Amino acid sequence: MDAKKLGKKIKLARVELDMTQGDLAKAMGIMQKSISGYENGIVLPSLETLEKIAKKLKKSFGYFLDE
Repeated sequence: MDAKKLGKKIKLARVELDMTQGDLAKAMGIMQKSISGYENGIVLPSLETLEKIAKKLKKSFGYFLDE
């Protein structure tokens, strides 16, 4: 899984819902810098975390896994 591509997809889905990184982080109960790390391709979220992100962003899990 390409961390940069995944990060772009997370950011795009978040912006589509007019959410800030802080909004998403709060909804997930994690720190905003974690969301920033995912979106910038610095850190890959675990599959469990990615599944939670998908639910919060109203996307299918597969949306984030497609290359």
